[in-house]
Amino acid sequence: MKINPKLKDELRGFLMEKIQKEQNRVAVYSADSLSDDEKKSLENKFTDLNWSQAIFQIDKSVIAGIVIKVGSKTIDLSLTGSLSKLSDTLYEID
Repeated sequence: MKINPKLKDELRGFLMEKIQKEQNRVAVYSADSLSDDEKKSLENKFTDLNWSQAIFQIDKSVIAGIVIKVGSKTIDLSLTGSLSKLSDTLYEID
């Protein structure tokens, strides 16, 4: 089956646009809702991120701190992440 080249190009452009948007989307997970001052502080600290369409979600598994996800990258500043790293280090010592 042959695909119309124009349709193929339009689909490729559409998919590339969606991928680009997904890679730039910022999602912030915290144990409790963040105040406006805390959100502004994050924006000032991580100025290279696109905060215009940021999603702030509550995730009780974070325990304390925050987790920032941008596309496939994760910045883990949570207590859960710190405990996990400590646990991995302890297992490496044995």
